[in-house]
Amino acid sequence: MAPPLLALRSVTLGFGGRPLFDGADFAIGAGERIALVGRNGSGKSTMLRLLAGEIEADSGERLIRQGVRVAMLVQEPDLAGHATVLDYAAGGADEADRHRAAALLQDLGVDGARRTASLSGGEVRRAALARALAAEPDVLLLDEPTNHLDLPAIEWLEDRLASGRFALVVISHDRAFLTRVTNTTLWLDRGRLLRLDKDFSHFEAWSQEILERETVEAAKLDKRIAEETVWSHQGITARRKRNQGRLRRLRELRAERARRPEAAGSARMAAAGAGMAGKRVIEAEDIAKAYGGAAVIAGF
Repeated sequence: MAPPLLALRSVTLGFGGRPLFDGADFAIGAGERIALVGRNGSGKSTMLRLLAGEIEADSGERLIRQGVRVAMLVQEPDLAGHATVLDYAAGGADEADRHRAAALLQDLGVDGARRTASLSGGEVRRAALARALAAEPDVLLLDEPTNHLDLPAIEWLEDRLASGRFALVVISHDRAFLTRVTNTTLWLDRGRLLRLDKDFSHFEAWSQEILERETVEAAKLDKRIAEETVWSHQGITARRKRNQGRLRRLRELRAERARRPEAAGSARMAAAGAGMAGKRVIEAEDIAKAYGGAAVIAGF
């Protein structure tokens, strides 16, 4: 089996409190299209930054095969320091990069001669996609690539990813997009990375099965601790070696329970019905708003 293109080994990283990752392993092989999923705040974007080499872990190591090129699309691209869109998308002074970037910008409907300061959110996203793809990476890391994109642009991106020769790791809230572009799913859950060698469409059933199994195992552990705690309160003879061993086992069981990652909770919310209020809350008259000369609201 060929070594991975890029890997993290036994990585731990935290910013106070419980670590985001605790001994996590992550490997990306040639041809893999990985959906990185997890709750908001679980550390998905941080994991991409570790893979890209932008930050370092508290412990563990990042391994990259010699000659492998990595490109990353971040959620909030920074175009500062680049006069035109093409300057940014090309990345460097290499003429081949500029030709590739120009072609990609044309496909995405963005004028490469435009000043970067004049771009909308969607145009910034398109320019950043052009930059990442123009680099011809071996590993492409995408953080919410469909944000601000319309349907034709998303379809173009899906086709481009399908025809690319790079390995892919993508974070997205667009479930249909993930299903279409991935063949592997990695679940970042309570500091652990769990792997499913299937596309994202199988994630729901798989993750639910894991959570249900953990619930059963946790209940068994709690029952065992309760039984052993009752025994320990029944006047054991401390001098007996057998009893001391059983007490040590009880302490180990309690330590195991303390280390157990707790499933994230959920909140139920409901909007209370209200009758017609007599008090006016807000009034707007003849509101207008424009960005760069393009009217968004007029006479509102």
